[in-house]
Amino acid sequence: MKFSQIVQAYKDKGLPEREALLLIAKVLGKKKEYVIAHFYDECPEEFLESVITLFEKRLTGYPLQYIIGEVEFYGRTFYIEEGVLIPRWETEGLVELSLEYIRKYKLRKVLDIGVGSGVIAITIALECTNDKELSALGVEVFGTDVNEKAIALARKNAMRYSIKCDFRLGEYAEPFKDDWDSIDIIVSNPPYVRKGTQLQKELEFEPQEALFGGEDGLEFYKEFFKRYETSGKIVIMEIGEDQGEKLKALTGGEVLKDLAGKDRYLIVNKRG
Repeated sequence: MKFSQIVQAYKDKGLPEREALLLIAKVLGKKKEYVIAHFYDECPEEFLESVITLFEKRLTGYPLQYIIGEVEFYGRTFYIEEGVLIPRWETEGLVELSLEYIRKYKLRKVLDIGVGSGVIAITIALECTNDKELSALGVEVFGTDVNEKAIALARKNAMRYSIKCDFRLGEYAEPFKDDWDSIDIIVSNPPYVRKGTQLQKELEFEPQEALFGGEDGLEFYKEFFKRYETSGKIVIMEIGEDQGEKLKALTGGEVLKDLAGKDRYLIVNKRG
């Protein structure tokens, strides 16, 4: 059977061609461009069963990124694996805002709470290193997570890009509590989905503790701002699209929208 025939058969079942090409490339150990160039070739018999197995797995809603083992974020490719939250495009806005404030206030110490795969922290570190003005600041990036698998993956991603980030296991900012006074900016994409919310199929395969934020989805924010004194610091957090007003009332911060026009980022600036 030709690659083109397999792709068409599963396209009819609802599998997008682009995803099918990526899955075939995964099985062959090649790049997607190779599959495109050999689209009308016969699929080697020894690979056919594996290709079909992955196609069927994807049709169950199992995330493509987990199957491929990689995810795109801010123009770079990072490792991702089951048990760690898959980064979304909206989260790139956290990086943009962080860099903006680092540049404006010449901030040096960045803490990412709930690092997951490490993409936010690593991207900030890389962008600061690659920017002449920001590199002169000597920006240091730290990160925490309660998930051991996430910390291991974040470290692996940092090694992939040969960038130094200090990732430690623990909740909130606790692993760096002795450094709290010197931390300038806190960034986080915390769990903010309300308990009981019906998730789209793919999200059911992701770590639920990284998604759900209690009865109202605000558990993380309430605990963070109760636990930590943020005077002299800037806090930037991703939020749910319907949580802006409540979080403004809770923190006195401002809320910015994402590219889709939805409330998405909470900024609490106590830099003074």
